[in-house]
Amino acid sequence: MNQMIKLDITSKAKSYCPMSSAAAVIADHWSVIILRDIVFCNQRTFNSILKNNNENISSATLAKRLKRMCDVELLCTSDDPTHSQRKIYSLTSKGMDLVPIMMEMSRFGIKRTMPSPTATSLPENMKRPLSSYEEDLFEELKSTHLNHAENAI
Repeated sequence: MNQMIKLDITSKAKSYCPMSSAAAVIADHWSVIILRDIVFCNQRTFNSILKNNNENISSATLAKRLKRMCDVELLCTSDDPTHSQRKIYSLTSKGMDLVPIMMEMSRFGIKRTMPSPTATSLPENMKRPLSSYEEDLFEELKSTHLNHAENAI
């Protein structure tokens, strides 16, 4: 990883926070959308991402985010053997580590932000059991937060 970017990501806080560092690597909405297009839609060249992006990302924004994701080692490039000026974007092992997080974001989107009121459950192939840590944490969060939220309404 570019040493300056790595220092920038970890030096802003008084002490190291893994969640803050992860958020700095993912950085913004566009980075997540670009990763989605590469991972789940197999759009791996600049033009294919640009032309097939539902959110209409600008070419300047796409270029900046792809460069940044290469700088922080989420992506790498290789030459396209069929076109001398085209680069193919691939996930690195660090980028691969984000795929489960992206799946969880997708699960959240399906479960909590679907526009249709009838779409209330996850597809069977997206369900997964919670770990015992997650179950304990969610029970604690429910008792701490949900009672307060219900009383505040």
